[in-house]
Amino acid sequence: MSNIIAIDIGNTETTVGIGANGAWDSYRFTTRDTNTSDELLSLFNSTFQMTEEMKKNLRGSIICSVVPQITTNVSQAIKKYANVDSLIVGPGVKTGLKVNIDNPKELGPDRIANSVAGFIKTSDNVIVIDLGTATTFDIVNKNKEYLGGSIAPGIKISLEALTSKTASLKSVELDLPKNVIGKNTYEAIQSGLILGHASMIDSMIEKILLEIGVNPKIIITGGLSSIVHPALNINCEFIENLTLIGLEEIFNLNN
Repeated sequence: MSNIIAIDIGNTETTVGIGANGAWDSYRFTTRDTNTSDELLSLFNSTFQMTEEMKKNLRGSIICSVVPQITTNVSQAIKKYANVDSLIVGPGVKTGLKVNIDNPKELGPDRIANSVAGFIKTSDNVIVIDLGTATTFDIVNKNKEYLGGSIAPGIKISLEALTSKTASLKSVELDLPKNVIGKNTYEAIQSGLILGHASMIDSMIEKILLEIGVNPKIIITGGLSSIVHPALNINCEFIENLTLIGLEEIFNLNN
């Protein structure tokens, strides 16, 4: 099957994947809403290793974006780069999910893609945890109904708030600390950020399980998930390109 270009535009990072059937060449860029379509085209040209033959065989492109002001520029850059139109995930696009929340239009397209992918990977009740700018929890039942979720500040936001509001605390590398009890300020911040966030996730999952009354599969994804995953007590599967998998399914449903 020919490849597609799947793009997940987040507040902090933009992930671009070229592939199909779970096999992706993926690239992460810092999201900059000031980039023009020509600047993005230059970025794509210098990053992607696609021949003209590969471009001709593309089936198309799909974008989910939480930064509306950059969506059009990305779509235009893909059109110039590969001569394919982009499907934008939003109202009216088929997802295969029944969204059972107060206002389905409020549900972010990235969370829709994650939820679609979570069900594809499990065919069962599933909780998807995405560690990005925010840490999100999304719950889908075995009948492919989206039940709702939770949103918490992400690790990077927490670090920025901590360092910007305190005169003596400096930024740290976001690595898994060896101990909970830090022997210096640097280690103490790492512990609070990473292990504290992992404890929050463990506790949230415990509360969600009590509320839904079933034992779902759990998937973790997102830019910082590989760091936090080893610190979790819950049994969950790490899938790096989960959002791209969901975008491919949505693309197929609409083509």
